[in-house]
Parts: sequence; C-alpha cells; structure tokens
Amino acid sequence: MNANLKATTRATLLSGIIRGRTKGYPEATALRAIATNLTRAAGILRKAADSDRFPDDADQALWRARINAARTETGIPAAVIDHVSALAIGYEPDLSDLLPADPEHVRQEDELRARFLDLSRHLDARDEDVANAALVALIRLHSDYDRLAADVALHGRADQLPTTYRPHEGTRTAVHLPGHLTVFDGGLILAELPVPFAITPGEIWQLIKTAQPARDTAAAFTDGLSAELAAA
Repeated sequence: MNANLKATTRATLLSGIIRGRTKGYPEATALRAIATNLTRAAGILRKAADSDRFPDDADQALWRARINAARTETGIPAAVIDHVSALAIGYEPDLSDLLPADPEHVRQEDELRARFLDLSRHLDARDEDVANAALVALIRLHSDYDRLAADVALHGRADQLPTTYRPHEGTRTAVHLPGHLTVFDGGLILAELPVPFAITPGEIWQLIKTAQPARDTAAAFTDGLSAELAAA
C-alpha cells in the first residue's frame, strides 16, 4: 500500500469517527465540515492511488478540515489532521517540546510521548478496528497535549527568563523563576523562597512585602523550640 492509499484510509476512518460525534453536539456544523473535507480528501487520494504525488486538491481539503478544527471548540485537535497527509508528503508528526518547569508536567509530557510512539505503530494496521481505535486514542492524546501546553504556559517553562519585580516604594525587589522567588533588600538577598508553580503576580507582591530574612526565621524557630523545652 503506497502513501496515498494509506492517507485515504486514515482520512476515511477519521471522517467516520468525527461524523459519529455530531449528534447532539453544539459544534455539530463544524464537525460535519471537518468530516466532509476529510471524505473529499479521501476520494481525491483514492483516485491518485497509483501516483507518488500528493494532489493539491486533497491538500486543500485537508487544510479546510484543519481550519474548521482550529477555529471552533470541536474537541478535534487540528494536529490530528496532519496525520492524514504525513506519509504522503514526507512529514513526520511529533509532539513539540514543552520544556515544563514543573516536575509533574515533565512526567506528564514523558507519558504523552510514550503514548504517542505506541499509537503511531498502529495507525496503518491491517485490522480496521485497530486503526480506528488508534485514531480515536490519537484525538484524545492531542487533546491531553493541548491541555498540558496550556498548563505549562501558566506554570512556566524550564527555559523561562526570570521576571523582576520592583515596587514603587521601599528598597525591596524580587526575581521570580518558576517554583522559586528570590527577594532582595537594598541589593542584598533577603530570602530564597520555594513558591507554587502557578503563583500569581499578586501573591508574589505579597511575599515581597512579608518575606523575612532567613536568619530571623531560624532565630524564631530556635526561640520557639527553647520555649517548648522549658515548658516541658
């Protein structure tokens, strides 16, 4: 089976999956538009089964399907459409590096990559049920990836540049990196604080105001411990 025939099968199966989701769905019109364009692409590709050239008309139909997926809340990630033409145009679909700073997001990204590699092996299975199941799982995987990308954008990337906070009054400033805040007073380090990855600017400003020097914190802890021992 050449690349155009494989693309035909992928487009046909994906069209059926998407058309099956239209009943009672708010974005049913957009889903039908995606499915229709996939079916159109499949018909064009079927006629070009003996050719190594990917037809321009098929490319246009897939482009329209992708646009409909990207513009509306269809639940169909546009990246899934790329898997239809991938083999025929020599494109290798992949998951872009998110470079999350949060260790939990790193774990999730690694898990998504493992799932992606496993699914990729089944997209052209001879058993149509297996190929269909792989495409359904691929839709879910790209949806999970998009959600993780949004979380990383909120919580910060590992290569993110530090953000400097300079209040209008007082001598305190701070430098924030995902998961870490350094508070300065007069240019000297006042405190090094672990902070939540999803901390808000308002919460950072509050920490700048209330941060205590590490030595004061240690002294307070020692005094409190001495008091407890004396009471005992």
